[in-house]
Amino acid sequence: MPRVYKPGGTKHYKKYDELTMQVALNEYNNSNLSLGNISAKYDIPKSVLQRHNTRFMKKPGGQPVLSAEAEEYIVKNLNHCAEWGYPLDTYDLRVLVKGYLDRSGITEKRFRDNKPGPDFVKSFLQRNENKISLRISQNLKRSRASLSPQIIEEYFIELEKSLEGVPMCNVVNYDETNLSDDPGRRKVITKRGTKYPERVLNRSKGSTSIMMAAAGDGTLLPCYVVYKAKNLYKSWVQNGPKGCRYNCTTSGWFDSITFEDWVRTVALPYFNNKDGKKILIGDNLSCHLSLDLINECKEQNVHFIFLPPNSTHLTQPLDVAFFRAIEGAWRDILFQWKKTDGRTLPTISKSVFPTLLKKLLNCISNQTKSNILSAFMKSGISPLNKIKVLERLPGNACGEQSFDRDALDETEVTMLEEMRYGTGNNKPCNKRKKIEIEPGQSVCTDAEVILSTANNSDQEESSFLNNESDLVENLQLSERISASSTILRLFR
Repeated sequence: MPRVYKPGGTKHYKKYDELTMQVALNEYNNSNLSLGNISAKYDIPKSVLQRHNTRFMKKPGGQPVLSAEAEEYIVKNLNHCAEWGYPLDTYDLRVLVKGYLDRSGITEKRFRDNKPGPDFVKSFLQRNENKISLRISQNLKRSRASLSPQIIEEYFIELEKSLEGVPMCNVVNYDETNLSDDPGRRKVITKRGTKYPERVLNRSKGSTSIMMAAAGDGTLLPCYVVYKAKNLYKSWVQNGPKGCRYNCTTSGWFDSITFEDWVRTVALPYFNNKDGKKILIGDNLSCHLSLDLINECKEQNVHFIFLPPNSTHLTQPLDVAFFRAIEGAWRDILFQWKKTDGRTLPTISKSVFPTLLKKLLNCISNQTKSNILSAFMKSGISPLNKIKVLERLPGNACGEQSFDRDALDETEVTMLEEMRYGTGNNKPCNKRKKIEIEPGQSVCTDAEVILSTANNSDQEESSFLNNESDLVENLQLSERISASSTILRLFR
């Protein structure tokens, strides 16, 4: 069967006015007139009136393998699995339908071995395009997936207390990101049939760390750049964005010293002309914690709010709706630079990076404020609304995206909950114990297998002890059994 089936000729069906059809059906049901009289009066065939009146109308052409109820149930379960973080792909759907047909005792002649092909999946998606779609998924770490609604509830209880009476201009969210030296892959025009099209373009795995911060009123604070180097040179800090600061570390990442410098040179100067309580929201990383820094901020009425562990993809405003636009714009700027001025350079020169960073901020300047406001709103901070975060967790969707738990198997729901959050009965890892053995001696994890194998060999060889050489072999076998017993005692 072709991928896109095009019939040679199609029958054209006449479209009747819906209002006229409804009037004719009402008159037929509320009067003593026969169906033939109604048909003659409104010039609508009796068969058409009969089908509309009974509401039993199939689409013309071949009929689907599964009933409408079965497809609806499968769609509901597909969405439920995707909601909990375990979506099924097209092959899983084909196996699922095959299992359903086999258990139901249905043999479908259109399928080979009762297993549907890719065309069935395509038609299935088209029939249910308003409920499901084929998308590329991103991998979520299990530590992030373990974030439960109870943790979010407790976080928002404390957040509400901390933000009481604080204007959004005094609430700043900070987060570090990196700008890589890889512009990514793009579609190109090449000769038809080319399997591996290539583009000559230098790239590397290097990146430059940047600390960015934004206030709840849409204000973007100056950037803070950290180079991977031991020393900082004058050419590395020229032609950059206004107010941007530069530093360097041997690892290229933020440490406690650079973070303290960012607070003193970027965050605190921003709060100087602000009255009342000030808030800094960020990760609870060890490099972001310093007793001296916390005391210094407390003197200026600046307080820290740390996000729950493994929750930044939901509660960090900059992660939620700001960094994505920056990454896309940065790839475009980097791609253009590597095609022109940087076409011969293996990596981004540190003397060029400030210029590219300035272009990046100018490129997103028109949407910076709106993205920041959307980020604070989606993370439930401005306005304060925990539902914005809870509805993105499985089993807590609201509105049209929610599913009726009673309509699904309780065993399936329980299984998905355990797969995502765990059972809470994880046993602690056993402490490692050193095995005392002689130098050069080997051990086996299953010494009893060695012993039983040796015993079986003993029984087999004992029947052939007819001469002196066999006796010698038997003695050697006994020595091997004795060695196996020694290994067994080591494990005991």
